[in-house]
Amino acid sequence: MPGPITDKPPIVDRNFAEKFMKAIDRPLDYGVYFLINDWWDVATPEAIDAYMEEFHAIPGADAFIKERYIAEPMVVEDLKDYAPGTLGAAYRDFVVENNLMENFGRDYRAFQKQLMAEGKLRHMPEEMAYMSVRGTQLHDFMHVLTGYGATIPGELALASYYLSQMRSPYHAIRLAVTMGHTAFVAPKGVVPSMDAFVDGWYYGRNSANINFGKWEERLDEPLSALQAEMNLRQVAKAA
Repeated sequence: MPGPITDKPPIVDRNFAEKFMKAIDRPLDYGVYFLINDWWDVATPEAIDAYMEEFHAIPGADAFIKERYIAEPMVVEDLKDYAPGTLGAAYRDFVVENNLMENFGRDYRAFQKQLMAEGKLRHMPEEMAYMSVRGTQLHDFMHVLTGYGATIPGELALASYYLSQMRSPYHAIRLAVTMGHTAFVAPKGVVPSMDAFVDGWYYGRNSANINFGKWEERLDEPLSALQAEMNLRQVAKAA
C-alpha cells in the first residue's frame, strides 16, 4: 500500500515556502515583486510549462509577443493638451492625482536591459520576461481603463482582473499572499479582499483582453469610446 501523503516528496520548494510565509506575515515588507523572482528561481519545469501553455492559448498573445511592443517614454507635460474625456487626459489626471510621477516617463527598454543585467529575469521564459516589463509599463493604463483606483481595494481588484485575462504567476501569487495574510493574520480583511477579487475576476472575464493594447497610441480618443469597445465599465476617468 502507498504510504501516507506526508511521505511523498515536496513539490513546492521549501526554501521558497519560507519566503512565501514571510510575505504572508508582512506583505508590505516582503512584497510579491520580491517573491515572484524567488519563485522563478525554483519553479518546476512542469509548472513553467503549464503557465506557458496557458499564455499561448490566450487569443492575441502570440502576435503581441512576436512584435515585442514597448512604448516610447512620455513626458507628462505632453499630455496637457489632450481634451477632457480623452484617454490622454484621464491618464494624466490619474498620474498627477495619485503622485505617480516618480516612474512616469521611464525608458522601459532601458529598464528591461537593467533587469536582465541584474539577473532578475534570468529564469523566466522569454515571453514572460517581456510581459513583466510591458505589464509594468501598462499598469497605470489598466487602472484608467478599468476605473479601479490606486487604493488597496483597487489594486487587489486589478490583480484579480489581470489574473482572469493573463493567468500570470505574479498575480496568482499576489492573490495567494493576500488570502494567506487574511486567513492567518488579519481576518477582518477577508470580506473586502474577497469582494475586490470577485469583482475583478468577473470584470476581467466579461471584458475584452486589454493587456495587448497599444494604449499609448490612442491617447486622443475618448475614454468612454475605448471602454465601450473593450466592454469595460464606462466612467469619465479612473475613480
